[in-house]
Amino acid sequence: MIKPNQYPTRLLHTMLRVGDLDKSIAFYTQLLGMKLLRRQDYPEGEYTLAFLGCKDEAESTVIELTYNWGKRHYELERRMDISRWPPMIFTKLARL
Repeated sequence: MIKPNQYPTRLLHTMLRVGDLDKSIAFYTQLLGMKLLRRQDYPEGEYTLAFLGCKDEAESTVIELTYNWGKRHYELERRMDISRWPPMIFTKLARL
């Protein structure tokens, strides 16, 4: 039997789709005090990823902003990708 403390699960990042990457980065850095950790364009897929956090990715959970080039608006359920969240996170969120 695996004990929870033997193999701790950590949420690495969560993804948010954004329609204006520069405004979104400004919000997280200027208003919330996060740091832009890395930003990478993917021309073949026509999207850009930006990772922001209060600490380095090795130490803390970060936010991944995904900007699909030319896409300005998303349906509400398409803005966040929670498919990679570990199941225990929902239990913890429910307690908040």
